[in-house]
This record gives sequence, structure tokens and C-alpha cells, in this order.
Amino acid sequence: MRLGSPGLLFLLFSSLRAANFSVPIVSAPHSPSQDELTFTCTSINGYPRPNVYWINKTDNSLLDQALQNDTVFLNPRGLYDVVSVLRITRTPSVNIGCCIENVLLQQNLTVGSQTGNDIGERDKITENPVSTGEKNVATWSILAVLCLLVVVAVAIGWVCRDRCLQHSYAGAWAVSPETELTGHV
Repeated sequence: MRLGSPGLLFLLFSSLRAANFSVPIVSAPHSPSQDELTFTCTSINGYPRPNVYWINKTDNSLLDQALQNDTVFLNPRGLYDVVSVLRITRTPSVNIGCCIENVLLQQNLTVGSQTGNDIGERDKITENPVSTGEKNVATWSILAVLCLLVVVAVAIGWVCRDRCLQHSYAGAWAVSPETELTGHV
């Protein structure tokens, strides 16, 4: 296998536990017919294979999976890319969201799109609060270890300073005047 071949990359990433997907991009709806709206949701470079959901943002209900067509494939880097196409009946105002779920990371990436007078909503990333708490504990642990290292470095510097001062140059020594030797005895 060549170094950059997809097969080798897949083998390298097969031991990968999880990778974040990109924030989904939802295309503006277009109408292939008078009675139908089509939305497209794309997200790339995640691992493992994602779950894709479309949500009715008006009542936060899941849309029927029969309305969506998902294409999930491994890219050359050995990560998953997903494209989901949703076809729904045209209504005057539609507020839907595309959700990409990474089960191993317990993470949902959700992006909304609206039709009518409103503009699409901003991207939203939700994470499991337990994992956020664990991240905070890890951050404080790292900071505590760094502070301890600083204290130890200062203590070592103080000890070395005291030892070095004992063996260092002490300045000019005072010389007592010598009596002159004269030829008289």
C-alpha cells in the first residue's frame, strides 16, 4: 500500500474512536414543484457513522425518516461525510432543522432553516453536560499541576541561589597596610 492511499488511511483511522463532524450546512429550500420544498443538509469529516434527523422546529418533533434520503460515505481521509435531502409538502412558513448526531461524542450539531418572512436561525451546538463537567475538571486539574510545578521551580531556584551565593565572588578584600621595611635596624 502506498503511504497516501485511502486503504492505508482507513486502516489508520479504523482505531480512531471519534471525530467531530463539521457544523451542518443547510441549503436554502428550493421547489422542484409547486407542492414540494427540498432542503439539503451536508456535514463532513466525522467519525463514526452519524445519525441524521430532520426536526420540525415549530414543535420540536422529528420528521418522518421516509421524507429524507441520506447518503453517508467514507472520504479519502477515512472519515464520514453525509448529505441528507429532505422533501416536504409546501406550506406558507416552514421552520425545520437538520441534526447530525455523533453517538460516541454524545454531541448533536443542529442547524435550522426557515421559509417565509424569517431568516434561518444561527448554528447551535449542543453537548452532553456530563462531558462538559468532565472537561472543566480536567482543565482545573491541569491548572493545579502547572501551579504546583511553578512552586517547585521557585523553591529549587531559591535553594540554588543560596548555595551559589556561598561559592560566589564576595567582592574586594580589605588589605591591612604593611609596615615599610627600611634599612635601619
